[in-house]
Amino acid sequence: MLCKLHNSGKISLVSDDTLAAIEALSHNDYWSIVHVFDQAIPELDCSYQEILNLVHTLVSKAGSDGAAGLPNTSLVRWCETNPEKAKLIVEEAKSCDELCLSHCVFAIQGLGSTALAFELLEHPNKSVVAVGLGALGRLDIDNEVVAKRVIDECCQAIKLNFDQNVRSSAIETAFITWEKLDPAESYRQQEFLEAVINANEGDELVQISAALFYHPKGLAAESIDQILGALAGEVSNPRAILHWLDHVLHSKRRDCDLAKVIDILAAQIPKLEESIEPNMLYNFSQWIWEDPGNSAQLFSSWLNSGQYELCAFLASMVGEGGKKNTTVDIPSAILPSELVDQLFMARKCVGFLWFHEVTAASILLSIVRNGKKTAREEAEKLLYDPLLLSYSGDLRDFLEEQVKNPSQRVSDCIARLIKRHDAYLAGLEQTEHLVEFLPTIAQRRAAAMKDRERNKDIQKQAHRMSIFSQLISHQTLLYGKKTLSIIQGEGGKKLPNITPLSEISYSAELPRLSVIDPVGFQEMLMAFRVERKVSQ
Repeated sequence: MLCKLHNSGKISLVSDDTLAAIEALSHNDYWSIVHVFDQAIPELDCSYQEILNLVHTLVSKAGSDGAAGLPNTSLVRWCETNPEKAKLIVEEAKSCDELCLSHCVFAIQGLGSTALAFELLEHPNKSVVAVGLGALGRLDIDNEVVAKRVIDECCQAIKLNFDQNVRSSAIETAFITWEKLDPAESYRQQEFLEAVINANEGDELVQISAALFYHPKGLAAESIDQILGALAGEVSNPRAILHWLDHVLHSKRRDCDLAKVIDILAAQIPKLEESIEPNMLYNFSQWIWEDPGNSAQLFSSWLNSGQYELCAFLASMVGEGGKKNTTVDIPSAILPSELVDQLFMARKCVGFLWFHEVTAASILLSIVRNGKKTAREEAEKLLYDPLLLSYSGDLRDFLEEQVKNPSQRVSDCIARLIKRHDAYLAGLEQTEHLVEFLPTIAQRRAAAMKDRERNKDIQKQAHRMSIFSQLISHQTLLYGKKTLSIIQGEGGKKLPNITPLSEISYSAELPRLSVIDPVGFQEMLMAFRVERKVSQ
């Protein structure tokens, strides 16, 4: 209908008044009309300047939305329908007209002309050359000879050109073109990637990591390894690298070497200005926990490194997603072979995984089973003090389950630990009635006030991070079994809504040593976390 009205001259979709009205629309109003305009574009009867102004206005108004480029796709169809006008866009782009230059790739795509795209590569202006390379990436090329020529032009652009737009277009077009060739051939892939990696200009490594996600099918296994190796070095934007790498690690497309991925994270996480949480690297975390061998490799590598940010990330991973009592079994093939490394790992394990006592105990038992004699003795000491001296709930249950462990070293170790722990608990029971050990009224009051303030802070943080608290109103009930709210019904009628309340509870064991000796306890943990190997 819009096309008929416009083409008959009754209305104008490309007039200055129409464009000004589009720019004045609110966000919601804009998205209510953009799809109608988008469908009308391919059949509009107007000049190339008018259609470009309309498309530019629609795309600019959409901003960074994922569907912002839809009008550009419709422009391609308009150029297919109006080839002579599309050629004028290309000619004006050669004259460096800004509007034509920014839409030239869509005109060439609509014309389907590789000749026009190659012609732009000979232009003296670098912006025009960049458009030509970009256009080659958008064309449907089913001729192997032409595809290889495109790769040749991309290689030449990377080796001889320092213009960032030209280089960026060459990288994107090369990855797209490789997908059109036989992956087994990987024409000039490693040569091209080596040139980009060695130059390391601007955000090119970030662009390669994004291309690894968007265009993986045309890459040989050697090329993927080559890219992963580069991402473990110096990059312009570590957070962006981690973002795209995690996208690459989607479960359906996981063809990367885990050791290389771990090296990338180990290199980039410490460089971040703000810490990164495991939920921001969801696919990586899923990959680690789906196979015990993966978690063993990661924990062994990062605990042995002692890097504070990496060990803190491990502690966050254990508690992520409500996981509780996660175990990590490190086999002898992955456990560090040197005594100093085994001792270092045992102390880092306790320092960072203190609030995940079962996980820490499982790693210490791996050292007991596969470590050297001195390391085994140290791991057993740490299992007792501070772990068992602080926790007697889930940790004790876990150790009792391991009494029947097929490893004689582990079963003997646990038998000794349980015997000592029983004696310790029996000693505590003998002192529970001593008046001297009971806290004073002032101490109880101080502890109660501290707990109340801590609980208030926890509730504030929970409300601040909850998406539901931003969407609905809430109220705090001191007591009750149900809530009553009034709903405004049809015709202004008020209806009561009664909702029964159910209890949701969560329990956590408070470490005894944090109460008995809070200063010494925190000092011990801090020493475990910040200490370094003698060799460092």
